[in-house]
Formats: sequence, C-alpha cells, structure tokens
Amino acid sequence: MRYRRALVAALSLSFGGSALAQPATQTIVVWSYGFSPVPLHLAAGRPVTLVFENRSGSSHDFSAERFFANSTIVRGSAPGGEIDLPPHTSRSVTLVPRSGSYGAHCSHFFHKQLGMSDQIVVD
Repeated sequence: MRYRRALVAALSLSFGGSALAQPATQTIVVWSYGFSPVPLHLAAGRPVTLVFENRSGSSHDFSAERFFANSTIVRGSAPGGEIDLPPHTSRSVTLVPRSGSYGAHCSHFFHKQLGMSDQIVVD
C-alpha cells in the first residue's frame, strides 16, 4: 500500500496536478486526405493523451517536428517529430504541450498538397 501511495504521489508531481488527475484525451482522426479536428486546440502545461486513428486503407503520418520537440513526452514517442500510421491503426502519445502555434502535415508525397495539413494551437 505504501508503494502505491508513493507511485500516485510521483505521478501527481510529474503531471503537476492532483493525485487523481488523469491526462485529457484528444483524438485526431486521419483519413485520405485529411485530419480532424482542424485546428487542434490544446491547453499549455496540461498533460494530454493524443490518440491518432488512421481510418483509411493507406499509410499516413502526423508530422509536427516543432510541436513534439517543444512538448514533454510522458508516454509513447514521436521519433523525428512524427507519428507513423499504417492503414487502419491507432497510436497514442501522452505529452505536456508548450504554448505556441505549430504546423502539422502528412509527409508522404503530395499528401500535404491534397489537404493533409493541420494547425496545433496551444494556449
């Protein structure tokens, strides 16, 4: 029991909130050729789990190098500032975003030009 309390207290400090606080969840839907929501609004300094759902039969990614570099990633990863999404898969990353406005897009050939771009607004 003592171990459990210590773990809860440590998690509380790492998220900067109460011991019972859980990160908010925001789902980003990916399809050929778009993202939703546009723009993506997040709260600065508050932990959030971003769930990326690729609902298409094609591979895509969510590339936002500056955003991921300026966020503190708590769980998961975004190697090279990108979330790779094979067909019909989902990936998640929990992070604490820093205030700012960041661009995001699919880096696959010509996908950005076909509408796969987004704006991340962190207030």
